Amino acid sequence: MSSLKKQVAETIRWKKNPTYCAARLGILESEYIKIKKEILRERRKAKKRSKIINDGTSKFTESVDLDKGEKTLSISSTTEPKSAEEIIELLKIDTTQWKLSQYWNKQMSDHWRVSALVSKVKEGPGDLLKDLLEKWKPKTFKIPKVKLNKLNKDVVCGVMSLQDIHFGKEGNETIDKDFEDTIKNLIKRAVPTHHIEKMYFVLGGDLINMDTFSGTTTSGTPLDNCMNATEAYQQAFDAMHWAINYIKAFCEKLVVVYIPGNHDRLSSYHLAHALSKSIKSDEIEWDVKYDERKVHVYHNNFNAFEHGDKHSKNTPLVYASEYPIEWGKTINRTLFKGHIHTDRKTEYMTSNETAGFIEKSLPSLGKTDYYHYSNKYTCNRRSGKLELQDPIIGTITELTYQAI
Repeated sequence: MSSLKKQVAETIRWKKNPTYCAARLGILESEYIKIKKEILRERRKAKKRSKIINDGTSKFTESVDLDKGEKTLSISSTTEPKSAEEIIELLKIDTTQWKLSQYWNKQMSDHWRVSALVSKVKEGPGDLLKDLLEKWKPKTFKIPKVKLNKLNKDVVCGVMSLQDIHFGKEGNETIDKDFEDTIKNLIKRAVPTHHIEKMYFVLGGDLINMDTFSGTTTSGTPLDNCMNATEAYQQAFDAMHWAINYIKAFCEKLVVVYIPGNHDRLSSYHLAHALSKSIKSDEIEWDVKYDERKVHVYHNNFNAFEHGDKHSKNTPLVYASEYPIEWGKTINRTLFKGHIHTDRKTEYMTSNETAGFIEKSLPSLGKTDYYHYSNKYTCNRRSGKLELQDPIIGTITELTYQAI
């Protein structure tokens, strides 16, 4: 079977219309329909084929149903097998490839007719998890040794919220390289003139594209992925492990803030906890509680974090009521969120502008998959940001790096 024919065969199980499948494969719809018809015709011919197999010691009949991934085996026996183990041994079933679903025996005049239905063993969550635990070792990397110096520098707090990375998404095969380049560039431009006393680094917020072994979001939405769940987890873990250690080298105190996303509520939570156990440092504070909204205060700065998939017209009121002490002792209040993959800012101001609230939707480094392309969600610039805050007056610099 040709490579294109294999790709078309794979799309049949998607149960999508020909226009969608042809566009995904980059071929004409008429060509896609022609190849699909040919595949279905071949499947109908071979759907239930029967043959007699003689391996030299025994002779049995095999009937295969390709659509269902099943086959029926039959053999004559002088005695009646009493257990599944005896059936497997008699019919020489390869249990690494086939699973015994059911079996039945029929007594003939001078022998027993022994039959069994077996189904193809599928790769499941247990297999993927076993593969992850047995074969994967986190990458090793070198972290620069930096001597921090306050002399002639502004003492600041940094906020780096790189949400919506979507490791594992179609098109994001090398997103870890873009992620690394972004962090290095932002840090390189910040440290020559600023002493970063504290850095808030957001972990999560659709860090991984999928949350199930079948490649869907937490709620079950099908996705366009470029790798399976464990591969995406590995790539995300390695990237975050490097990032946390790298950023820590350039600041006095690093605060890692976990935020749940709508794509990866379970996998990102587990990843955050795994990182917190594997990286040991007195200079790193871990906020990995499973809370939808979080607030951290740096002197006069009220820094709020959420993913952004829960909408409200009263966002400032929500934070003021949930965090009244933090709200009351600060004057510069900012919400950092993601979800829409677009750089956007909304300001809520009262007659006294120091009592206001700024809501910042941050861009994404993620590349465009077919869903976003087909719905014309292609205009956002792939970028990441680092905000630097003065202890008293708040935001003084906002650095942006655009991935090419």
